Amino acid sequence: MSSVRMSASVIGSAAPTVPPLTPATIRNLGDKLYEKRKLGALEVEQLIKEAKEANDADKIANILAYLTNNFAYSPSGNQRKGGLIALAASAIGLSSETWRYINKLVPPVLKCFTDQDSRVRYYACESMYNIAKVARAKILAYFNQIFDGLCRLSADPDLNVKNGAQLLDRLLKDIITESDSFDIEHFIPLLKERIKVQNAFVRQFLIGWITVLDSVPDIDLLDSLPEFLDGLFRMLSDTAPDIKREADNVLCEFLKEIRTAPHVEYGPMVAILIPFCSSKDEFMQLTALRWINEFIISGNEQLLPFSAQLLGAFLPCIAHSVRAIGEEALKANSSLLQLLHDTNKEFAISEFLDTITQQFLNRSVLTRLAALHWVLILHEKTPSKLIAFLDSLYPPLLKTLSDSADEVVRLDLEVLARLSSNDTYFDKLMNNLIHLFATDNHLLETRGCLIIRQLSLHINPEKIYRTLAEVLIDEEDPDFAGVMIQTLNIILLTSTELFDLRQHLKELETPESRDLFTVLYRSWSHSAVATFSLCLLAQAYEHATDLVFTFADVEITLSLLMEVDKLIQLLESPIFIYLRLQLLEPEQYPYLYKCLYGLLMLLPQSGAFETLKNRLNLVLNPNLRLAPSKRFADKPVGNRSDIEWSKLLAHFAQVQQRHQEHRRALHRDQNMESTRMNESSGIQEKNRDRGSRRKKRRPGHASSLTTLPDQQSTSFTPPTPSTPTTPTVSTSTIPASWSSSVTAYGRTRSITSEHRMSSSLAALYQQQASTTNTSTTPTTLSPGPDTNSHLHTEPSLQPQPQQQQQQQQPPADFTKLRHS
Repeated sequence: MSSVRMSASVIGSAAPTVPPLTPATIRNLGDKLYEKRKLGALEVEQLIKEAKEANDADKIANILAYLTNNFAYSPSGNQRKGGLIALAASAIGLSSETWRYINKLVPPVLKCFTDQDSRVRYYACESMYNIAKVARAKILAYFNQIFDGLCRLSADPDLNVKNGAQLLDRLLKDIITESDSFDIEHFIPLLKERIKVQNAFVRQFLIGWITVLDSVPDIDLLDSLPEFLDGLFRMLSDTAPDIKREADNVLCEFLKEIRTAPHVEYGPMVAILIPFCSSKDEFMQLTALRWINEFIISGNEQLLPFSAQLLGAFLPCIAHSVRAIGEEALKANSSLLQLLHDTNKEFAISEFLDTITQQFLNRSVLTRLAALHWVLILHEKTPSKLIAFLDSLYPPLLKTLSDSADEVVRLDLEVLARLSSNDTYFDKLMNNLIHLFATDNHLLETRGCLIIRQLSLHINPEKIYRTLAEVLIDEEDPDFAGVMIQTLNIILLTSTELFDLRQHLKELETPESRDLFTVLYRSWSHSAVATFSLCLLAQAYEHATDLVFTFADVEITLSLLMEVDKLIQLLESPIFIYLRLQLLEPEQYPYLYKCLYGLLMLLPQSGAFETLKNRLNLVLNPNLRLAPSKRFADKPVGNRSDIEWSKLLAHFAQVQQRHQEHRRALHRDQNMESTRMNESSGIQEKNRDRGSRRKKRRPGHASSLTTLPDQQSTSFTPPTPSTPTTPTVSTSTIPASWSSSVTAYGRTRSITSEHRMSSSLAALYQQQASTTNTSTTPTTLSPGPDTNSHLHTEPSLQPQPQQQQQQQQPPADFTKLRHS
């Protein structure tokens, strides 16, 4: 009864006291047989027609109210079925006047769409079909309610209900197609809500309606596309192939419209597409990238405000495992590059740089390369504006120098070189490089040569070396300064990129070249052998001779001897062909002989000694008759009087003295640390010994202590200083790439040379160490990281038995020693 009163209030009139229908009609409408209910409906239709012809609107209203309250809202299923059939018959009887009573006909039928009885739901679809067929466009006033009901009925478990809903659905689509009064703005919020449903039948129903609405010329669905675009894209991941295919077809049609549309709001759609570019569903990801590429091409400069967001969306997809996705991402990247190249409008550089620097950490090499390439594009497009962001851009670029991929490091160095065209930022780059090498030994070891050589391709090598030398002159860490200078020196002597610089230093014909030599010399003084080789390169043989004699005042370490050994190997390389040819002119270059013989005197009689000696003896062979040559006489070395050689020599001695003091301090600290460790170990051993003696004296235990016949009684032996053993160094062959590694004072560096050292050099150095230091921390001699041996033993500083010395004598050749 409460439902009847509610419905009466909705209809707007009280239930009539006298039924407007005959008792027979009422009885037929409530009958359980369909034929009887149909007969009753025909009687109602006839009554409606008579009232219509008599213009009796009150009677028509009373009949409709009675059918609604007593049948459509009745608790009896048969009565609800009869009421639905009667309401449809009433609409047929009203014919063209149906629209006047549409508010009384449609609501009760809509209520039955959700009835628990499937047969009632089916009759509701049938009744609405007949009402809509008569009312046509007037039914659109209730379109949203009917659409919502059909959306639910499309997923109904009863097949008959689904079929009835499909019939009504097709009729409504026909009405929409021929109508010009459809309110699309009122419908879109409902579509936006319903498109989130994941039921396959509902999705198919919605796709059908979107397709129909988009085909109506008077309905512009493109403007409302952002409201339901997200739902359409999510349908691409549906498990049903038909749904996925139909959704893709709809999206393709919208994309075609976007290409030709005069005005499109890209912003809301870009925000929807970006998350789908990182979707786990590959088809959804591919479609999103295709849309973004089309947006960039079609939207052109309208996409500039969103270009940084788009860049962050497709850059990570460039190296996708699915080839189609990677190719589509590359197309989008190329389209955006072309857009920025052609445009003259402003765009947010800061947002671009934030997106780009985030991609420096991407796991994909292709993505990192693309990100670095974007920095070059931005620098080419707006170099003046990019300068303001260099302070924030430099740290991630410098960090990228440690990248595992060489091609990334090369492009990163090109970017740094381009950004450092300004002198201020060039000096900043050089200082940052020095700081980076000082804090990251592994980077200096593995990438030091690559970094300097690649920078020399894009920046004048003379400028690089001059600036680095000026920075390293005042380096506070002597160990790092020595390693850095040795690295720079070997690059200078061997790199093809620095050929012009070597020629410049070889002649010293201009004041600029002599000034460069002076700057390099002052910094090269951190390494004695590097300074000597610089003088050989500059053909300053007289000063090189003076340097050799100052080596007598320098502490001769294993590292120094190895550097000399490598220099001799370099003298046999093509780099010093001119020097070897000058040996044929002893009268023209007397100091060349003297400095080389001085170098020979520094070496023990090792393989390097024999190499240099054979070279010098070959030229001085009395059986050789050398014809006089004017090649070098006609080409004298330039005037070098403006170089203050004495001051340079004094500077060299001062720097080497500082290195010697640093080594002694380091050695003293190591000795103190070793003494503390030995004392701590001795105290622990004594404590353990006292505990064991107390345990033996404990009552009840003495009688139980017996020694078995086959056992030896153990007793505590006071700790003695550990005696290291003689080192065992394995033989290794250095590859033809002239690559070797030396570890000196805890710092590892890569040096390019062909290095093969005789065992006599190590033996001699070991003998010197044993005579000069008999109680200090033992020297560690071990193969370098490239050798095949993994033995790390400590050499003994005490005389060993002859047999043991023979067993542990180093092999004839070895390449890498480490001294700490």
